[in-house]
Amino acid sequence: MRNQAPPDLGLPEDRMPEAEVSLRLAQFILSLPGSGAMASVAIDRASIKVREAVAFDIGRLMVVPGWEPIKEPQVGRNPWTGAYRRGDKTIRVHSRPGEGDVVATVDGRRIIAECTKGPLVRTAGRTEHSLLTTALGQALLFDVSADDIVVVAVPDTPVFRTLAETWRERPLVRRAGVKVALVARDGAVSGLGL
Repeated sequence: MRNQAPPDLGLPEDRMPEAEVSLRLAQFILSLPGSGAMASVAIDRASIKVREAVAFDIGRLMVVPGWEPIKEPQVGRNPWTGAYRRGDKTIRVHSRPGEGDVVATVDGRRIIAECTKGPLVRTAGRTEHSLLTTALGQALLFDVSADDIVVVAVPDTPVFRTLAETWRERPLVRRAGVKVALVARDGAVSGLGL
């Protein structure tokens, strides 16, 4: 199944954390023809730790698809930040706010994405609606140029898929040019339209 993770990754079965959505989106973008050599991924402390316990292990997620950590000095940085390389591609993980959760290039155009977490199983209420609404609002505030591609990325679930298909056609979303991408645990991404 697209959203089942191998048990050795320690990922929650019922939800996809924002950090996972961001890293999987960055890996997908770097796999596209015409992609640049580097993607920048912003991950904050709340995505990594709950109190002092590690809630999301970036290194475990990156090693399975073949990303190797690049040894760099950790001066003035959070311990989870750093860089990973696979072939001629690099993912740089940082914790600077306000830059977009994922920034990369394809065919010379900058992609800037706002990513959000979400449940992988049906829940009561309108959780997905609220998460997607918030992410769209944040994406609309990015400082972008006319050539940039603005993306909102959410977990690939039936509820998010229905919302994405409907909201992509809303007049203001179309006019703003914001793409709604669905990110699956198996690394598949749909909705970028690149």
